[in-house]
Amino acid sequence: MLAPKINHNSWLREMDHPAINLPRWQQQVDLISDLYQSKNTLIIQSNGKDAQIICSQKIPNSSLTTGAMLQREGLIDAICDSVSYGLTPLDTVKIGGSFTDFRKLLVLKLNWPDGRLFGCLVICDPASDCMTATSAAVCDSIKALLQGELKQMYLMGQLQRLSVQDEFTCMLNPYGFNLMAPRQLSLSRRFGSHAGLIVLEDQPSPQLHQKYTESQRTRIIARIISDSMREADISARLQSDQFIILAFVDNESNLDSLIARLRKQVHKEAPEINLVVGKSFFTPDTQLSLIPMQQEAIADLERNRDSRKKGLGSRL
Repeated sequence: MLAPKINHNSWLREMDHPAINLPRWQQQVDLISDLYQSKNTLIIQSNGKDAQIICSQKIPNSSLTTGAMLQREGLIDAICDSVSYGLTPLDTVKIGGSFTDFRKLLVLKLNWPDGRLFGCLVICDPASDCMTATSAAVCDSIKALLQGELKQMYLMGQLQRLSVQDEFTCMLNPYGFNLMAPRQLSLSRRFGSHAGLIVLEDQPSPQLHQKYTESQRTRIIARIISDSMREADISARLQSDQFIILAFVDNESNLDSLIARLRKQVHKEAPEINLVVGKSFFTPDTQLSLIPMQQEAIADLERNRDSRKKGLGSRL
């Protein structure tokens, strides 16, 4: 489980993100409406097959109001097909849908910082004498302002991810695990869920030829762990070759089954990797916090590691 990314498919009006100032977006819509003497001005967000009006000019009895949902229609498809980054005139006959009542549209494409389409600014029936180079320059400035807030939102999300994420494996780091795991564990206890901690460590055998480098081995283990987890489970990289999983299970045998599946998958993909595993299991009424349970799992791992070393020593 990773720190949340910005979801491009979530509606901006429902995010309530500190980087986005929707009253300021509305001010820009009102400014452009006055500048172009338009019948309506909209900021529209595209989201799959649907679209939503983020801001609109306040016009009585209009169906194109703030918060209204639109079918994707021809407008968004036309924006996607357009290669222009400036104001683009569109034929309302070809666009159709909710825009058939207008004679002319001027559209300005808006993008997320990663280049994906966010939506567009739409000026409906602008006055011909208001379509000047100065007006277009104002629109470009407003576009920079809006996309600047989207970029700030994106960067804040990236910063949050980096502060809790191991950059090498994209799993949680120890700080992220200690931040998120107690919250998830507390929530699970309210619903009567059992939980277990698994600590895994790569212990390469000096007698075997190592097909993979240490970094490759680490990535293989991290990927297998991530692929094996359910959404509620949490996993992290504790050290260079040590990983931890907080898994929610019905009973202790389920925890053993998870360990067996992990071992089987690792052996299938990279037989040379030898996992040493420690575990701890606790019921919903266990009063211990996460830290002593983690210490118990690590102590179990160390016992298993020592037993394995003794076993290898006796064979030599």
